[in-house]
Amino acid sequence: MSNHKIKKIIQACNSPKKEKYNILTFPTHERYETQLCKTGHNFYSFSMDGQKEWNAEQTKPPENYYILPKGELPAFTEIDMILVQSKFWQFQVAAQILETLPVPMIVLEHTLPTPQTHNPEQIDQMRQMTGHVNIFISKFSQQQWNINSINNYVLHHGIDSETFKPLDIPKENHILTVANDFKNRDFCLNYAGWERITNGMNVRLVGSKNGEGSTVCDSAEDMVKEYNKCKIYLNTTTLSPIPMSLLEAMACGCAVVSTATCMIPEIIRNGENGFISNDESEIKSMIDTLQNDDELRKTMGENARSTITKHFSETAFINNWNEVFKQVYEVSQI
Repeated sequence: MSNHKIKKIIQACNSPKKEKYNILTFPTHERYETQLCKTGHNFYSFSMDGQKEWNAEQTKPPENYYILPKGELPAFTEIDMILVQSKFWQFQVAAQILETLPVPMIVLEHTLPTPQTHNPEQIDQMRQMTGHVNIFISKFSQQQWNINSINNYVLHHGIDSETFKPLDIPKENHILTVANDFKNRDFCLNYAGWERITNGMNVRLVGSKNGEGSTVCDSAEDMVKEYNKCKIYLNTTTLSPIPMSLLEAMACGCAVVSTATCMIPEIIRNGENGFISNDESEIKSMIDTLQNDDELRKTMGENARSTITKHFSETAFINNWNEVFKQVYEVSQI
């Protein structure tokens, strides 16, 4: 071992442990990043013209989430690591930043490979876009990406079950779906299928960029009320590893009906804590069954919430991410 390497190890051992890391990231999923901020670290959000920005109308940034001027890095603090959440522009920008800022990079994968929008060569190129550590939100997602690295980890979503919970408010006779930019994301959210399934039904659509008739919630509290007011929650996604809105609805005690895609069959036990099917006629029948059976809706909703509190604990989410941040930082000091 070189003297330089030994010196770095000694310095790392003798240096005080950091309680808060400074993490450079990019605006991606407001609800997910709000939870990441509960780890207690400082997040500095880098954006560029024409790319995704934090939607403050939908979710206010936490106090430890700092939105930087476009195209500018923080000159007033030392960055400890970079968190990339997309292979479509963030990874490329982060790679350029690493040329002058040699820190470890975590690559978090929210989505799946999409052969509908990318050819095999492009998907292979995306598989090469890896970090010092790679995080997947489900085992299914990890398997689909098939990225060969010893530093791959699965960290499931965490749901704040103290916020997303059943409320003592009257139910309204409608079916709820929560989705942003639903029509334009038909390839993964299955808007066309949702239209066919809900034709003639009393529905309520919540989410941004959905045009007239859709509601936008500007707080988690308003979102909780929306989940609690609906009789049934319907999810029609086909290419989402695990939709957070579905988990939130389950945490609120909703009776849920969903497509049986990606990780969803691992979470929903058909007929126990929800209904799942990929047959649109069967989904319609499931909705009809729930609409006419108050006791079944109540039982399924209770079982759905129990699933979330047991398997998608926010405490576990925070602790797991803190362990990743700690390991990445400590290894980078050696």
